[in-house]
Amino acid sequence: MKNWSFAYAFVKQIVRTAMWLVHKRITVIGASNIPPSTPIIFAPNHQNALMDPLAVLCTSRTQPVWLARADIFKLKATRPILRFLKIMPVYRFRDGKENLGKNKKIFAQAIDILENKKELALFPEAAHSGKRQMLAHKKAIPRIAFLAEEKNNFKLNLHIIPVGIYYSHYWHLNRELIVHYGKPIVVKDYEDDFRKDGHKANMALRDEISKRVEALTINIKSKEHYDNYELMRDLVGADYAKKQKEDSNRMKNRFYSDQKLIGLLEAKETEQPELFSSLHSQLTNYRNTLQQLNIKNKQASKKKLSIGFLLGKSLGALLLLPLFILGFILHLIPFFIPRHFIQRKVKDQLFYGSIQFVAGLIIYPIIGLILSFIFYLNTHNLVLTICLLLGFWLLGKIAYKAMQYLQDLIDNYRFFFFARKNQDQATRLLDRKTKLKGQLFRLIND
Repeated sequence: MKNWSFAYAFVKQIVRTAMWLVHKRITVIGASNIPPSTPIIFAPNHQNALMDPLAVLCTSRTQPVWLARADIFKLKATRPILRFLKIMPVYRFRDGKENLGKNKKIFAQAIDILENKKELALFPEAAHSGKRQMLAHKKAIPRIAFLAEEKNNFKLNLHIIPVGIYYSHYWHLNRELIVHYGKPIVVKDYEDDFRKDGHKANMALRDEISKRVEALTINIKSKEHYDNYELMRDLVGADYAKKQKEDSNRMKNRFYSDQKLIGLLEAKETEQPELFSSLHSQLTNYRNTLQQLNIKNKQASKKKLSIGFLLGKSLGALLLLPLFILGFILHLIPFFIPRHFIQRKVKDQLFYGSIQFVAGLIIYPIIGLILSFIFYLNTHNLVLTICLLLGFWLLGKIAYKAMQYLQDLIDNYRFFFFARKNQDQATRLLDRKTKLKGQLFRLIND
């Protein structure tokens, strides 16, 4: 596992290409913080199942060995695949007390990897949250780090790289992804603390990793009002970002702005709990109303009630419709059927994106090669066949964008006809939204 693998690198390039296809934009920040020829432990936040390790893998030059929960190794048929993918099991109490002793051998292998100046990766939260909300960090990374450095008399020069992973959406394709590599934590800096009190040093390193990772992502601390904070971000985030100009890159600017916005609102809630109690009540009521009416917040806008706006969007939809129909026909088997099956059979929505991505990695090359083979048999033109294969994959992404556009138009029309039929109710809804935005901006600017 510790050796560089050509086969792994080849598969990694395929996965990286697929990641580009399924994301609208991938932004990497701080890649220069990954030192070369140095033992490294990557410590990313964990919110989106399999997509999180792929985010780290496809945005760094490394081939890290991942430590993952042991229950994924239960099926013997999957073990060779997991080993090829450089994944080793870590046993938890829930895996059986009798299995905890196996971690000694796993940690010895992990230390051997680090001694060879290679990379490890594991999630300090030891579970995924499915929200923009960090879970409490565990002690696995500090334990491995100090075991490795102690064995080498603190001359290993081990670096821990905190990583923040952010998705604009956890499930839908064509989303935006930010992978943020932070400044490394040098474990040798904790040598004196470790020699004085190993337990305290473990706790201190764990807390430092948590603090560094939190600074690289959006962490909504409120459990009770998490959905309201997401709504506040939705209501005023775009306008707030325009004023901040934290970065010239649009995606980075929105990310940094949202970090600042959430932090500011959380501080305001601490200072003014009574005011926020009333605000949360209004936000919850507004969310419930949208849900009851089957209307999305972005559709609740006076602009969406304009005939001219809807006609313009409809003209765009007519132009995109042929692309969508062609894309739907060609991608019915590799995309829509698996998607339908996943949504019906998989209970945890957080796994939707991961399962569909893996299914696509298997099904899309097969379908693409079959179509290309049939085309080549009829044309005997290799250049056109290659163009067809590439066009088939690119058309899938274009067709998905067209589908999103059409769905958005349908939602706009739904709100339009609702407002025409229920003018008073629509007016009250828009007034409540305007009032909420006004309250939030007054809080922010106060």
